[in-house]
Amino acid sequence: MKKITITTIVLILLLGVYFYFTSGALPPGHLVSLLPTKYGKATGEKPTSYLIQNVSVIPMTQDTILPHQFVLIENRRIRQITNRLADVDTSTNPFLIDGTGKYLIPGLNDMHVHLNDDNNLLLFVANGVTTIRNMAGYPFHLKLRERIKKQQILGPTLYTASPILEGTNNVWKFSIIVKTKKEARDAVLKYKKDGYDFIKIYHTLPEELYKEIVRAGDSLQIPVVGHIPFQVDLHQVLALNQYSLEHVDVSPISPTIPLVQKLEMIGKSRKWMCPTLLVYKNMQKHPNDQTIPTHYEGYVDPQTRMFWKQRLQYYSRDRYGLRKNMAKLIFRSGGRFVAGTDCLNSYVLAGFSLHEELQELVSAGLPEFEALKASTVNAAEFLNRKTEIGTIEPNKLADLVLLDGNPLQNIANTKKINGVMLQGKWFDSHELNRMLDDIKKSYPD
Repeated sequence: MKKITITTIVLILLLGVYFYFTSGALPPGHLVSLLPTKYGKATGEKPTSYLIQNVSVIPMTQDTILPHQFVLIENRRIRQITNRLADVDTSTNPFLIDGTGKYLIPGLNDMHVHLNDDNNLLLFVANGVTTIRNMAGYPFHLKLRERIKKQQILGPTLYTASPILEGTNNVWKFSIIVKTKKEARDAVLKYKKDGYDFIKIYHTLPEELYKEIVRAGDSLQIPVVGHIPFQVDLHQVLALNQYSLEHVDVSPISPTIPLVQKLEMIGKSRKWMCPTLLVYKNMQKHPNDQTIPTHYEGYVDPQTRMFWKQRLQYYSRDRYGLRKNMAKLIFRSGGRFVAGTDCLNSYVLAGFSLHEELQELVSAGLPEFEALKASTVNAAEFLNRKTEIGTIEPNKLADLVLLDGNPLQNIANTKKINGVMLQGKWFDSHELNRMLDDIKKSYPD
């Protein structure tokens, strides 16, 4: 068998970057829908007290299952967890949910999404995704975030990064180009004042502007997240306070450092890593590949369908396999992962794709518990919300997913959704399917 050298691997990766970012394909703009408003109004009429009976709880506080539990939810919070029905305070006459033979997990969190369509909010909810982090922000995202908080529309808790900051050799036409240190500082200040939760950076930033943005983020207490700039030495990246590293795109960085050493450095640094493996898997596929989930096309508008097809086959199969191996080595070296999908890319559909990303993490070598942890416990810690979400414990926010299968036995069982509880409001499988049907009906065939 012919040996693949490090030089060959680097060339493959660089070619992939070139074709990926010179494709000319652009995502569609903001698509407004009234469906989240419709479901938001209906949600206000739901009960505020629930009792999930005889359920197997996967608390995510440790790798364990608590059988035959009774979980009481009142006013958006988990009030009581016990294995004795007689101990449950039912004075509020809670709505009863049968959990027999089912598994209760914390709500899932997708930490790398691109939200362009209001209907995506319902796709997330229908798939048990109760919190998202949008990674290329616009003013409409700030408005959506507030409308969700006020329960005017139905959707997961939304965090949003700023518009993307790039250097002059920008990839995307819609990015904000910064050319000087002053422009870099001013951009961070503006987006902090505007109310964005993170500053998003891209790999095109030159070293001096990258450093200026990270330092400005430090002084203004707004986390900087995004790609690792190709022009910055990895030692410096890891020494500075970039809060999360998106994708596992490290091969073009510090080319004199062996790839394995770079991956070990990232893992040992304990920086948050969001690998987004599914996007590499999907975007290396040939248009005639029978494994492409073409049925997803029914949940998106015609322009998104075209965008998906344009961006197929931009990655090589070698690149996808290498990405998985890189993620495995980072994890084994102590890396901290959050699960993110990069949805809006080719056939990476909002909501559905998170379950596929969890399968990719397991395929890359993570145990089921660790993959699930990336989308629950780790996401809560990443968002500084450990007291609110991520585990099933009394007083936590009632973001929950009821499953018909054990995800610790097979991570694919996260797809077997029996119902979703979003901030203490219950949606059974019939309601979730109705959401999906309504979305399909809203688009032309």
